[in-house]
Amino acid sequence: MKKSLNNRRYSIWIDRRNTKILAIDPDGTKQYIELFSDHWQRERFDGEETDKTSLFGTTLSREKHDQQRENNYHQKFLKKVITNLSGVNALLILGSGDTRFELQNAIEKSKTLQGIWIENKAWKKLTERELELETEAHFNFHLSS
Repeated sequence: MKKSLNNRRYSIWIDRRNTKILAIDPDGTKQYIELFSDHWQRERFDGEETDKTSLFGTTLSREKHDQQRENNYHQKFLKKVITNLSGVNALLILGSGDTRFELQNAIEKSKTLQGIWIENKAWKKLTERELELETEAHFNFHLSS
């Protein structure tokens, strides 16, 4: 009988700034990964009054350009998270805001991760141990400390 390579279970806590990934092999070994986004917010300094620039006598707002750049940073961050998933059997996504839905959509569009079981829950910020306990409770198996 052929052994399946997709036996790992993952729990991910994600927001726009960082991600905590817990991977558990069938034999119970755990791997913890923490990733940070390269994105930074533009700071406003005292004396700054406008976001507008002039081009050929017309006034343009930089908001559209800044939003597109922020979206590009975010998509790169989601791709970085997806590249750290290998051999996925089941995935639990935790987090607050829309980032967890964006990650789920990106995973579903990925050709290498199609057909895996995904569950998405709203959750507060977690430590490594809290993520481990939530994973244990969700997947109904005991992890050794």
